[in-house]
Amino acid sequence: MGQRRIAAWSWGVLALAFAVFNADGAPQVKEPLYRDQWRLNCGPGAAGKLEIKGGKLLVEADFRKGGSYVAAERNLPVPANLDRLNFSVKGVSGRIAVNFFDSRGQVHQHFLDAGKGKEGVSRLSLAVAPSSHHWGGPNDGKLVQPIRRYSFVIHKPDLKSARNTVEFSDISVETSDPRVQMVEWSVPNPETLFRKTGERTPVEINIFPEVKGRGPEALRFLYRDYAGVERLAGTAQFDEKRGVLIAPPPPGNGFYELSYPGLNIQLGVVTDEPAPAKADEFFGIDGSFSWGGPPSDEKGIRSYLRILKKNGIVWNRDRFSWGTLEPRPGKFNFKNRFGLYHGIAGEEGIRTLDTFHKAPKWTGAGEPCWDYGTRSNPYPDDFFVTGRSLTRIAREWKNTLRAMEIWNEPDYGFGSYFPPEYVTALTKAVSRAFATAGVNTKVVGGVISVTRPGTGYYDAFVRNGLLKDCDVMSFHSYTDTLMLEAEVKALREVELKWEPSRSGIPIWITECGMPWFCSGNFRPALPDDLNSAVEIVAKAVEMRALGLEHYFAFGYAYYSEGLRNFGTMDAKHTPLRSLAAYFHLVRVLSHREYAGDLKGTNALRSRVFRSGNDLVVVLYTGMQTKAKEKFSGVKAERRDYFTIPAGLPVIRAAGADGRTLTVKDNRLSSGDGLVYLYLPLQAEKDFVDRNTEAMRLYKIAKNFNAAPRAAKPLVFQPVSDLKQFHVDRYGFLLDRPSAEVKVRINNFGDKTLKFEPELKLDEGISVQKPPQSVDVPARGTAEVSFQLVFDANVKPAQFRAVSLRDRNGNATDICFSFQPYETKPIPILPVAAMERDRTLSALLAGRNWFDISSAPYWRPWVPSVMVANIGAKFRMFWSSRELICQVLVKDPEHFNNHPADSVWWGDSVQMSVQMRGADRKATGSWNEVQAARSGGKEILWRTRAYKHMPQGLCKASRLDFTRFEEGYSLYEIHFDAEEMGLKLTPGAIIGASLLVNSDSGVGRDGYLSYGQGIGDGKGDALFRLFQLVSQPESGAKSGK
Repeated sequence: MGQRRIAAWSWGVLALAFAVFNADGAPQVKEPLYRDQWRLNCGPGAAGKLEIKGGKLLVEADFRKGGSYVAAERNLPVPANLDRLNFSVKGVSGRIAVNFFDSRGQVHQHFLDAGKGKEGVSRLSLAVAPSSHHWGGPNDGKLVQPIRRYSFVIHKPDLKSARNTVEFSDISVETSDPRVQMVEWSVPNPETLFRKTGERTPVEINIFPEVKGRGPEALRFLYRDYAGVERLAGTAQFDEKRGVLIAPPPPGNGFYELSYPGLNIQLGVVTDEPAPAKADEFFGIDGSFSWGGPPSDEKGIRSYLRILKKNGIVWNRDRFSWGTLEPRPGKFNFKNRFGLYHGIAGEEGIRTLDTFHKAPKWTGAGEPCWDYGTRSNPYPDDFFVTGRSLTRIAREWKNTLRAMEIWNEPDYGFGSYFPPEYVTALTKAVSRAFATAGVNTKVVGGVISVTRPGTGYYDAFVRNGLLKDCDVMSFHSYTDTLMLEAEVKALREVELKWEPSRSGIPIWITECGMPWFCSGNFRPALPDDLNSAVEIVAKAVEMRALGLEHYFAFGYAYYSEGLRNFGTMDAKHTPLRSLAAYFHLVRVLSHREYAGDLKGTNALRSRVFRSGNDLVVVLYTGMQTKAKEKFSGVKAERRDYFTIPAGLPVIRAAGADGRTLTVKDNRLSSGDGLVYLYLPLQAEKDFVDRNTEAMRLYKIAKNFNAAPRAAKPLVFQPVSDLKQFHVDRYGFLLDRPSAEVKVRINNFGDKTLKFEPELKLDEGISVQKPPQSVDVPARGTAEVSFQLVFDANVKPAQFRAVSLRDRNGNATDICFSFQPYETKPIPILPVAAMERDRTLSALLAGRNWFDISSAPYWRPWVPSVMVANIGAKFRMFWSSRELICQVLVKDPEHFNNHPADSVWWGDSVQMSVQMRGADRKATGSWNEVQAARSGGKEILWRTRAYKHMPQGLCKASRLDFTRFEEGYSLYEIHFDAEEMGLKLTPGAIIGASLLVNSDSGVGRDGYLSYGQGIGDGKGDALFRLFQLVSQPESGAKSGK
């Protein structure tokens, strides 16, 4: 059948129907009441239930155990411009709150009196308008349509009792937005969309209202294949009695997108061979059924888990809330969504990797903080209680909880950006507790969001003895496929350097994938869907070739973070290409071993895997999409087609979803970004290169000799007074030449143990007051402290380390990292001192530059660029009207063609500026800008604004950019004092940080920085201080 171009609706449909017109002409459209369109949101400590019965939305609010609100949320499938919301409510004695979530993420909350209705029923109507109660987004009080979501919020004071059911009915909106005049539909059972080869049952969907009377075009359907090519078209049947739309089965194996253009409906259907009878446990997925959006009910969770098992996946990653499970010490509650999931998973034979990222307050833990440089310690203070609690949780779910990650992403706000010695100490305590209790749940350490090769970050984990006290190390990666080999190589090199006996420890990548661009659409556009699919699959292939033990694709259900959606199912619970491709990979690679790389191909990766019967080659080139450029910055040269060596005995070739492809003249299509070639075993001798870096890494992993965790009876715990430090994820920053370190020693043993300390010091550190030996009582603690002195003349490329160990061998080491931090303000000269000559020779000969080109200032963004590939220096000047920063960058080529709000992905400068008071302390409010020439234009974009000033393109401030043929770029940023909230007078103190991004043509690969609070995390605590001076200091020199 010839191709026809029909515009497919990819934004979902809004579940609104039955339009009538008001006197003013605005249609009033009744909201449907389907369970999957409404979501219950219980505030902390509150409980509740949501039901739809008899045409009413029933919300049970239960505040008997605490909490302040319960909400029923309606996510609009398509953001829409709404004028009014009308509804009836019963069961509220006071007010009902209504929240509108606008297009910018701002929430506008309105309160309506709902306690005076006839027979307890109040009929209410509310204009969709701004409110004095607002938060989120820009938080400026302005409501910007379209509306993405609205919710009914029940507050405890507005009910007669602590537990009550509130009824909502006759819900409608008034709007002229044409997007609301669409039908609503759902899939009766998502499991039916995953089919075996030869299955010929039709594809059914429930539809509301009925399509009768809409004309024949409403029943017109199309099947498009994985590549988006139309393969089948026709007219569907409508079963009026059941309200079901019926289409014939897809026309073959692989992925198909079934659409009804006249109804703006799209869904995915997958047909494939049966998965292997025995699951290969390498493959997993992050389902997060216990936490987040739907499915959250028993039926939905069970259906999703059955889909996994049917397709050869028996591992799911999930999360639990420790505080919810144990709200008070020793008082556990497993009758909640967490318990619901684990019960179903146990029944369905699904193995769970669980993680958590917050401790209850009663453990002595502080609040996790997302402001960089905080001193809020989020980790539990009482390690004995922690061990007992997590042991109890592991035992409760022993049928499914096979592994536990100790603290999700500690390198970000979940861990308050604290250095590794904190989370590794916690991990050791859990390791010991599990070992003592005989718990078989694997202890997974690290759980790092970004491994940061070349920075010493992973080194700190290993130097803290973590490899000895965990069964598995895990990390997350959303980087490009081509960067993974270098990342794994860097990890193994660190292991070999510091802990060679544990090098090759099993590594699990527990979040890995590629999001698709989402601005309210329920399914991705075709290019983004293809890109997500190939990257999720190719990363799994890479990790298999590099010897990793488990791979968890992220994610499964529809889930958005801003404009990025990580779902491999759409919002209507139907598969995307990414899920179809990943499920097919399970069939391709299960129980195969890495054999090497195919020789003589133009593919960017050509991994070969062996089974007892044949070889399969995975050729990869990837895709290039706007989403890929925006979210990864990678622009590597992709292949228009794959070439293979002459004489290669190809048995068959297949696309990413398994459909058959044709090889002609030693070429085949690269349209999927990835293909499979099946070869006979004898082809390995002549066509496979076994001498690859991947094979070396693969053997390191396969040759690892597993041993029980150390689980030593003494566990060191850092308890130093943090007021003497600035806290950084890499260690402690010192504004003085000495520090007192304090360590608590927890004895998990059943007898008193003597701790005899020994210190190991890096160059430039000496001990002024050494730690003393101490007896640690059984199931008790003791503390030791020691005073360190730092030689300011020793400036290593990374932090300097101090390790504490026990001479008696009853503990694994704890390792602290330190680096000097300068607090003396750096002078900013008056503008009169700025040379007017902007020639390169004059700039290079100029004075008062601060050079940040050396190793301590470089942070790699990708593992393939460990050493700085640019140089930079800067200087600053001021007048009463403006602050000027000149940045001279040495860079052979300038690459940047990103949108104005994303120029930091390419060659660019980022800078923060903040007015400080007389106390010089951080204020929590500052400006951050991105500066670049992109697309031939000078861009100065404010990404974070001081107080309530606007974000976006700067109006009064500007960038002057000059590119020199000699390979230099000059960024001259003029910060307008009024626009930036600066009061520029002699003696004034400015807090600032500077970051220079490098793009060598394939995306952002690293940056040079001076000060912190931009690149490693957002926060003003670690900005450098600058002071406006009226004249240059005598003897001022160039450089620093």
